[in-house]
Amino acid sequence: MGDGPVIPIQPADGNEPTPDEVPLVPEQATGPDAETARWDDVEAVRHEPDPVRQAARATELINECGRRVTELAALRRTAIERAHHDYGLTYADVADFLGITRGRIAQIRNGRTDN
Repeated sequence: MGDGPVIPIQPADGNEPTPDEVPLVPEQATGPDAETARWDDVEAVRHEPDPVRQAARATELINECGRRVTELAALRRTAIERAHHDYGLTYADVADFLGITRGRIAQIRNGRTDN
């Protein structure tokens, strides 16, 4: 990436929050009391002796992870648009920085995301 464009630290208006001020997941999607899946939860499911409880908890974690993937996909789509509009990057530049193809950028921008 040494030959690519230089990304400014702040957009021209300088009013963007710093990364530690922006929540990873939008607050409206995940409330303060929401349960958060952790890798420890996966290990607990792995060691659950009761197969019905194991399957039920695995389903809960899969559903939670699916919600997170949806939220993160939306955040990524917005970040790509911001990089283009706020920083003046082409979508090809953004693709190069993310290490994905230009076609994948087009899919993400159009809401066709598998992850």
